Amino acid sequence: MNKPSRPGSKAALIASVMLLVMASIGKPRAEQPLLHILAYHQPPYMEQKNNKPVGLAIDILNSLLMRANINYDLAFHPPKRAYQYTRFHIDHCVLAIERSQEREAQFLWVSPILVTRHAFYSRPSRNGVIRSIDDAKNLRIGSYLGSGAGEYLEHYGFKVELTTSNDLNIKKLIRKRLDLWASDTISADILIRENGLSLRRELVFLTTLRALACNKGTSPDLVKRMQSELKEMYRNGVISEIYSSYIDKKNENWLLYK
Repeated sequence: MNKPSRPGSKAALIASVMLLVMASIGKPRAEQPLLHILAYHQPPYMEQKNNKPVGLAIDILNSLLMRANINYDLAFHPPKRAYQYTRFHIDHCVLAIERSQEREAQFLWVSPILVTRHAFYSRPSRNGVIRSIDDAKNLRIGSYLGSGAGEYLEHYGFKVELTTSNDLNIKKLIRKRLDLWASDTISADILIRENGLSLRRELVFLTTLRALACNKGTSPDLVKRMQSELKEMYRNGVISEIYSSYIDKKNENWLLYK
């Protein structure tokens, strides 16, 4: 036989439950980040300084995801590994790779994060001048694994030697293990200045859109929200302000660090 409830005991229980519910409101939940962003070392766009991610593309990403109210984490990997891992893992995106016809169907895109121009560079002592892209057809050209420009040249039958990162090519060029180095112009200017070298820019041969490329299993609504916010950042001048913060106004040079 059940014991009769004491007067007010049910009311006290309900009140206790309500207090617990009210106390939990507003407390953040311990959730895994919604998006996992993979980046790779390429100053001044992306790098780690004192274990902190910095760079032009990083600043654009941070602003974009804050405005879109998206939780994320960020890790650095070699470019080819970041590219391949993102292809096969849901809720992963890689920053910031070149769009190309071959890659277009492999990802969902938030674009453009960057617009980059790619050029050939040579040693000043090298004989001959590259006036058209065909002049480089039989020369040894350095690029890096995961580079859209490198893939472009390989697709058209150029002799491309790939390294794990862009900065290794400048050493191979100086040691005469390459005839040309293919790089985006801003990264090249930074690396040339850092190493105190005097290389010759031969020919700008390609302009690319670089994007946040997300695994195809990522929520289309999430990708649409990021694309909408990026478009607004271009419209209201936020992207221009971020770019301007990386340019030395006096010398019109790109800054490695702000």
